[in-house]
Amino acid sequence: MIEEFVKSPEGLELTTLCLDYGYRLEEHPRDLTRDQINFLIAAIAYRLKQLSYTRPTEKGVTRIVFE
Repeated sequence: MIEEFVKSPEGLELTTLCLDYGYRLEEHPRDLTRDQINFLIAAIAYRLKQLSYTRPTEKGVTRIVFE
């Protein structure tokens, strides 16, 4: 599955290249394949989920995340 690839070391590396350093999978967005689009969407969703874990919760509450 794409979600598993996004969490793999290779997927995290490709995510960093695409989202942080502007690497393009294709010259134009219209040239992206369905799998490439799904990967980018999953990568963004995973990144946003990880960021939500770093936000502080209520004062005095400890958050424990199991994956």
